[in-house]
Amino acid sequence: MNLLKSLLIVVIGILPFVVNAQSNNYKVRKCFGYQRDSCTTSANIFYKLNEDSRSALFVKGQSSQTIVSIYNGRDYRISLCWDHILGNRMGFKILDRETKNVLYDNSTDEFATDFEFTVTQSRDIIVELSIPGESTLSKSEGNEELIIIRKDKEMGCVGVLIEHMITPTKGF
Repeated sequence: MNLLKSLLIVVIGILPFVVNAQSNNYKVRKCFGYQRDSCTTSANIFYKLNEDSRSALFVKGQSSQTIVSIYNGRDYRISLCWDHILGNRMGFKILDRETKNVLYDNSTDEFATDFEFTVTQSRDIIVELSIPGESTLSKSEGNEELIIIRKDKEMGCVGVLIEHMITPTKGF
């Protein structure tokens, strides 16, 4: 009976590792929570994690947008992180959702990976990311012969970590 009990404990202990090792769900295994695990958080203890933070699987050459609501009286910090397979830099813009005016573009800021700002008027913004390069997928538009894409060479996780805090009082 003790042998059976010991064997059961070992099987239960190993089961989670076996299930994850056999999973083909790349998002669950790798990209889920990537922004929390891989992006650098602010050293300022007053910044809190914003619920609009995101992570996703990207392909070289891909662009994507997400909408974020920002509020008057708050400071925000947006940080990017990504798998090294996607290259050493990433395009990052912040646009006004209503007017489409570019409020920030990291290509004019030496491709900075983080940006802090104060909001003076509540609104929705668009955070736009663009991964440089080309993948088999982007080169094969309309190619019926494409069957597979190597994840280890052309796909990787991208994280957008958004933090916020109450804007500190200015002056004395």
